[in-house]
Amino acid sequence: MTSKKKILAYFAVIFLLTLIIFFFILEFRYINRVVTESRDNIRQIVLTEVYSYLRDLQLLTEDAANFVEDENRPTGQTLRSVAGRDKRITAVCLLDRTGKIISSFNGNASGGNNPGADEPGFYRGALAGSAQGIPYIFGVEKNGRLDQVGVAAVAAGQAGKHYLVIIFNVNDFINQFMLKYNTGQVKAGVLNRAGVPLVWPFEQASLANFRPGAETFKFQADRYNVSRADLENSSLEVYFFDRQSNFAAYRIITIMFLLFTLYFLIYQFIVELLNANNIQSYFENIDFNIFNHLKEGIIIANKFNRVVFANNVIHELFAEKEIILKKTSLKEITGPLDSLESKLTLKKANNLLEIISAPIVKNGRLLGALVVVSLSHEKEKLCGRALEKIIEFSPDGVVFVDKDGKVVTCNMMASYYLGGVKPDADINHVNTELAGLVESNIGSGSVTRRDLSFGDVYCELAPLYDAGGFYAGTVVFLKDSGQPG
Repeated sequence: MTSKKKILAYFAVIFLLTLIIFFFILEFRYINRVVTESRDNIRQIVLTEVYSYLRDLQLLTEDAANFVEDENRPTGQTLRSVAGRDKRITAVCLLDRTGKIISSFNGNASGGNNPGADEPGFYRGALAGSAQGIPYIFGVEKNGRLDQVGVAAVAAGQAGKHYLVIIFNVNDFINQFMLKYNTGQVKAGVLNRAGVPLVWPFEQASLANFRPGAETFKFQADRYNVSRADLENSSLEVYFFDRQSNFAAYRIITIMFLLFTLYFLIYQFIVELLNANNIQSYFENIDFNIFNHLKEGIIIANKFNRVVFANNVIHELFAEKEIILKKTSLKEITGPLDSLESKLTLKKANNLLEIISAPIVKNGRLLGALVVVSLSHEKEKLCGRALEKIIEFSPDGVVFVDKDGKVVTCNMMASYYLGGVKPDADINHVNTELAGLVESNIGSGSVTRRDLSFGDVYCELAPLYDAGGFYAGTVVFLKDSGQPG
């Protein structure tokens, strides 16, 4: 794919991904708004239904208080008349301002409590709540639950300020509330401020783990967010339990992943665009394959020091290196250059490479560098001839073994000591004992001297290292063991 096509492809993908991210953000916001509105609507419906039911009890009590107030001397018959007004009434009592019961009457339901009979002053808090003239609602606790609901209202008669307290059986309300608001999606409860429940949407045993005012509540494997709403003129509160989900976390992870992908594509798009403007546009009328017909190695790098082209000669000279266009750095091939305009000699194995680098400038802007790599044949020949003469006339046997264990060169005396040694021979095939000494001497920083077990031959091994400090081979000097030196 050409650079222009890549740029267009990147641009199309970036545009499409931007639209997808924008759509996801809007969609997530819409879903979150729908969920929030649905939750708020359900809460409003619950509160409206609770208020409606309790308001009905308040009105009934207020009307009864007015009836009692009209009586000059309220009697048991008056309270009996009040109890007969609604089948939900289980008890009625008249109290003075200190909470002392003046008169009481058990209502319609069997097993109704005799209000205040066992605990004088039990309703004193409710009386204080109703002092403002609005009936006050409270729960009647029994066996760790709010068994019934009481309503206290002011009933001022000739004898002074009195209070009327009516106890109601609210099983009908509890049953309907549980059916409607104890589902997998919606859970609501009614408790007093001490955390004693009138309606509890979970198993009774789980109530021990609940604390009033807590923001979360865990039941079995689910965790719920807890919120509450106070009921006016009442000791009761409505609790809402919203099951936590991973929607918010999934939303954030999805958006972050898409944004990361978008940033990566934008980076690639910019790099591709800059590369195209810097190098490809400079050589837009040149076929890069023409460089493959040259004897010299050609490297073209962009201003980010990344290789954008390397001809076949470069791949042959640096066969041990993996050259990936637009990823491989120039210094990974040639080593560090002093500047984009420089000349250096690189020693590589048995070759010396001449490297010339020149900057590529267009319209006063630096676009990259053109690097030419060629073999330094003259120096190689001179060094080779000098070494050959030294080895040839040496009175000792000389063998040079490269890092791969191959014999590079040897003289006549080496053939005398070792027999069938010759260039390109594997040292293991020539003499296994000497091969072992060469291998064990790798990494040594000094000359090693050893006696060979055959023919009274004494040898010295000197390791060689290249300019980079890497092992290049070993020079072996062979002598008669009677004359070491």
